[in-house]
Amino acid sequence: MEKAIQRSLSIVNRGLSVSKVMIQMLYVMLKNRSRITKIPLADVDFPLIELADHGHSEASYGILNKEETQKLVNKCRQEGVTVTSAISSALLYAFSTLVNREHAERSVLQFGIVADPRRRYTPPIPNHDLCIHMSSIMFFILPTRDVPTTCAEMWQLARRLGEHTRRCVAANQILASGIFVGKFYSKLLDSTTVPDFGTCSMSSWGVLPFREQYGPWKFEGMTPILNMTLSFMPFITIQTVNGILTIMFGGNDPILPLNVLEPLRDCTIKKLHEMTED
Repeated sequence: MEKAIQRSLSIVNRGLSVSKVMIQMLYVMLKNRSRITKIPLADVDFPLIELADHGHSEASYGILNKEETQKLVNKCRQEGVTVTSAISSALLYAFSTLVNREHAERSVLQFGIVADPRRRYTPPIPNHDLCIHMSSIMFFILPTRDVPTTCAEMWQLARRLGEHTRRCVAANQILASGIFVGKFYSKLLDSTTVPDFGTCSMSSWGVLPFREQYGPWKFEGMTPILNMTLSFMPFITIQTVNGILTIMFGGNDPILPLNVLEPLRDCTIKKLHEMTED
C-alpha cells in the first residue's frame, strides 16, 4: 500500500498531504480533549495485552431484506444523504445507549471511518490483486450529550457525517493516512501496553458486484467476517449484495461478547426502521 501511494503522489504532494493530516489531527485533539465514550470491556482474568492469546473473533449480523433495503435507499435519496451516512447516524445512536454514560456531559463519541485507497492510486489497483489496502479518514467526533433522539435530528446527523467525509476525501486524507497507518499498526503489534482506542470503527463495502444466478447455481448470500483478535473496540462493516443490506458487528470475545454485540445490532436496525418510516 505504501509503495502504491508513493507512486501516486509526488514528494511535494506527499509532504503537503501528510502535513495537513497531522495539523488537522492536532487541532481535533486540542479541540476535543474530553473523555472518549466507550463500551465497557468485560472483566477478564488475564492482562488485556494478552488478548490475542485468550480471545477469539465474534460477530453478529443485522440484515435488511430487499424491500427494507430499497426503502432505506429511497429515504436516503429523499434526504440527500448516502446510505453509509444514514447507517453511521444510527450506529452512533446505538452506541450512545450502551456506552458508559457516567461522564456523558464531558465525553465524546469517536467514530473511525476506514477507507479503500485502491481506486485513488495512479494507476488504480484492481480487485483481483489480493492484498489488503486499508486506509482511513479523520475521526468523526460527536459530544455524547448531542446524540440525536428524533428522526429529523438523525437525518441532520447523517448530513453532518456526509459533509465530514466529503471534506476529508477532498483533503486527500485517504492517501495521506495510508502513508503512516502501516507504521502505526506495526508499533501496535510490538507494543507491551494496551492502546488507547475510540468508540468504534466502521468500513462501508458498498454495493458488491455479484449476481443472483451463475449458470445453474444460485448465489444465496455473502457473510463477512474479520479477524478481531487484536481489537479493543467494535468494528462494523456495511455491504449490499443483490439488494440485501448486511451490517456486521465484530468484536473480540470475551471482552466484547455477543451479549454486547447483539443489543448494538438490534438497536441499530430498530433505529433504521424508525428513520425510514414516513
